Amino acid sequence: MQKENAKHTLAIISASMMSFVGILTETSLNVTYPALMKQFKIDLNTVQWTTTGYLLTIAIVMVTSSFLNRRIETRKLFIISALGFLIGSLISAFAPSFSLVLLGRILSATGAGISTPLMFNLIVEIMPQNKWGSYMGIAGLVIALAPTLGPTFGGFVSYYLNWRSIFLIASLFAIIVLVCGLLVLENYRPAEKVRFDWLGFVVLSLAFITLTLAANQISNGFEDWQLWLFVIISIASFITFVKYEAKIDSPLINLSVFSNKAFNYGLMAYFLLQFINIGISFVLPNYIQIVDKQTSLVSGLALLPGSIASALLNPVFGMLYDRFGGKLPLFGGATLMLIGTACFSVLGSKLTVVIIVIYYTFVSFGHKMAFSNTMAEMLKRQSNSLKSDATAVGQTAQQLAGSLGTAILAAIISIHQAGANNYQLATAKGSQMAFIMTAILVVIIIFCYFKLFNYKKEKNHTK
Repeated sequence: MQKENAKHTLAIISASMMSFVGILTETSLNVTYPALMKQFKIDLNTVQWTTTGYLLTIAIVMVTSSFLNRRIETRKLFIISALGFLIGSLISAFAPSFSLVLLGRILSATGAGISTPLMFNLIVEIMPQNKWGSYMGIAGLVIALAPTLGPTFGGFVSYYLNWRSIFLIASLFAIIVLVCGLLVLENYRPAEKVRFDWLGFVVLSLAFITLTLAANQISNGFEDWQLWLFVIISIASFITFVKYEAKIDSPLINLSVFSNKAFNYGLMAYFLLQFINIGISFVLPNYIQIVDKQTSLVSGLALLPGSIASALLNPVFGMLYDRFGGKLPLFGGATLMLIGTACFSVLGSKLTVVIIVIYYTFVSFGHKMAFSNTMAEMLKRQSNSLKSDATAVGQTAQQLAGSLGTAILAAIISIHQAGANNYQLATAKGSQMAFIMTAILVVIIIFCYFKLFNYKKEKNHTK
């Protein structure tokens, strides 16, 4: 049985900090969209690809995390992650065109896509299971700040400096984290000579890309032929992937993880939690700037109180899980999110900055209470031999959820903005529809939790 020690804890913190740096820039550009749209002469549906493309790339890279965790030693994997993020950030910082900004984002996302699964794999590999909730909370304390702190960081830097400085500062952070990580990280397991499933990787990547492109096409209306073409290709790719993976000896992802129904319900809730979290952190900064006519600094700071308070309590939420089990933090978190999203839905077209701060605090607290604990509950459903694959599936779903959350909510807002005489009012109405959608998704999350725990009871009863 594994034993916890100070060096193991520092190793997990180092991996968490690399994840923090990568995830920080996930949403830090959200507050710079108006400036980027003006400088590069692009619309909202185009500029949102700096977030959507970043998250999509992370999702694709995370698909390989189970293979990478087995094939590459821990220290080497950490170095690859840090250098990938660093090089991409520097390209974006000095890019003369939007296409190069996007290219840099994609390169840095490759590094970010490696770091988060590495952190979670370290927790389940080197820490005792009865401490997973606490260490998930410690890791969550670091990375939970990142996506919601990102707009604050981006708003502050872009207001006092410029949007390029976001990438320069992130590059500096990456260098510091790289040095610190190398001082404490060890190789905790030998590298295995396993074959990489290239065909499965290509097919699944195609499925992810076309699904995201389909979401992006929603703004053109459901009669758009490209939307349905992308949907058909995505569905066909997913079906092909499943059939192919079931036949080969070394699959990209062991599909046996999906044979556990309780895990599947947890995975759906985990996916929707991140869809809402990233989606709302995209909508609110733009709402504050476009509808309420505030600066990028104000739009970033508006998300700060709820983000800081809820993130600081993340270890407490982990301890609640360890002491009382999953029901309290999961159902409690979902209830808080339902209150916040329902309030946004009712007053979605007439939100002031103060009201946004209050309602967002409910959403942020609820998300932090449920998110990491949902991952812990999912992993407990799997055998030790499948935990690495389950982690890869969960983290891939998380990033794909963020990508789709940004793309779909941006498309909903763009539908209202298109051809509108009053751009400000149209943005408010579109945002309100986006909020209504998130409230509906929270109801689905609660349903998934009921099924998750009911299935557990039924399974225990049959033993």
